[in-house]
Amino acid sequence: MMRRVAISARSVRSAMAARAAEKGRSFQPPQGAKRTGKRSSLKVASAGRPQSEFASEASVFERLGAPPRLRLVFATLLTLALVFSLFVCTHSAHAGEGEGENIVDPAQRADNSFIYDTTVSSLYSQASLYDQHTVQVTGEVIGDRIRATDNACWITLTETIATDSSTISVLMSNELAAQIDHYGRYGVKGTTLQVRGTYHQACDEHDGLPDIHVTNCSVLARGEDVPDQLDLSDLAVAFVMLGLGAALMGSFYFVREKTR
Repeated sequence: MMRRVAISARSVRSAMAARAAEKGRSFQPPQGAKRTGKRSSLKVASAGRPQSEFASEASVFERLGAPPRLRLVFATLLTLALVFSLFVCTHSAHAGEGEGENIVDPAQRADNSFIYDTTVSSLYSQASLYDQHTVQVTGEVIGDRIRATDNACWITLTETIATDSSTISVLMSNELAAQIDHYGRYGVKGTTLQVRGTYHQACDEHDGLPDIHVTNCSVLARGEDVPDQLDLSDLAVAFVMLGLGAALMGSFYFVREKTR
């Protein structure tokens, strides 16, 4: 800033000296200005105010000659940027505090091994992944209960996704099996269970068949009777086709008798 002031003062002094030369007069610098240094810079006195105040009062936009409206826009954008930066820092700090929280379903009971919440069909498509691990599957009970031991029994769990149906044998205690109120069959919807236990791709205890040895079981939906009811609307197309066939047959006999 001081350098620009010195250059401006030098230009003013040169102009004044040139004008004085044209009029035949001698030019003398004002009493408030004096030469200092080899570069002959001009220091301007200002009513006892320190020279550093000029530098502090002159902002960047004043040096560039920016209009007041542009200064206001820049100040607003700068404030918004600072507020946004503060918000991002605060949000990141709170996010870091929650990284150690437990995100496992709190409704699940404690288990010594990792629980795979999967489907029955996935047990067959990725059998090696789930083998000898704790799995949790959901399905409808179908068929009959088969006695395994004095305290355990076998049930069959089925899962239907779209048109694909998968079943698996489940070994559970008689106490857990007592929760089943309906076994699915024609006209009956079985109880929907969510079972948890160890999956065996080829169980050594049960002839190498895939099964689940259940340790926990919960009922998600009770079973119910689903009687088969005749819906005449399903036969509407058949009745229409029967009527068209009768009309065509009558027309055929009518035309044949008329042409005799």
